[in-house]
Amino acid sequence: MATLSRSDRDTLKAVYRLTKGVSAAHTGALAESLGVSPGTATTAVKRLAERSLVKHEPYRGVFLTRQGRRAAVAAIRRHRIVERFLADMLGYPWNEADRLAGAFEHDLPQEVEDRLFVALNRPTTCPHGFPIPDQDVVDIPDMPPLYGLEPGDVATVAVPGSTEPEIVEFLDTLGLRPGVQVEVKEKHPFDGPIVLNVEGSERTISQKVATQIFVKKENNEGTRKETAS
Repeated sequence: MATLSRSDRDTLKAVYRLTKGVSAAHTGALAESLGVSPGTATTAVKRLAERSLVKHEPYRGVFLTRQGRRAAVAAIRRHRIVERFLADMLGYPWNEADRLAGAFEHDLPQEVEDRLFVALNRPTTCPHGFPIPDQDVVDIPDMPPLYGLEPGDVATVAVPGSTEPEIVEFLDTLGLRPGVQVEVKEKHPFDGPIVLNVEGSERTISQKVATQIFVKKENNEGTRKETAS
């Protein structure tokens, strides 16, 4: 990790996210994700391939090697720890932490990242509600979209940093913030809205918005049994 550039880390993180649930990522999609030209994305991929962090197969795309997955997850871990530092120690709003973390996370020595993690009391999630992975792991648990839940399901909310500011503001008026626990009360058919219990209040959101929010599903078997009895 110490010898990886900012571009390397950003490319690894992008490939990791694009290949979740699929075998490989196309360079065009990678370029779009990074906000660079296809040629620049291809150059970045070649540089990582020379270090055995990714493989690029014609007509198939780009995928991470095991070493590359470990490096990608480590980069995501660092980003989320820095976000936590910005929110918890410097008081920045959770929805600004993502943007600000990218400005200096790549310059941190590993020992500083380790000390930050301890100073923050070893947090398990970033300010957006996504998990901070353990060191040296090669995968991060998936978080399904809120709209994938069914009536009776209980879950904790996570909101990506890339969410449009207008949607974040709307969610805030409903009390739907990272870390808030919700229960699905009703889900209308044919891509209809979903009705939630949010801190004691019923809130209705559209399918379009509910697919942009992610959740950690809680074990609510006891709640269901109690309700049934």
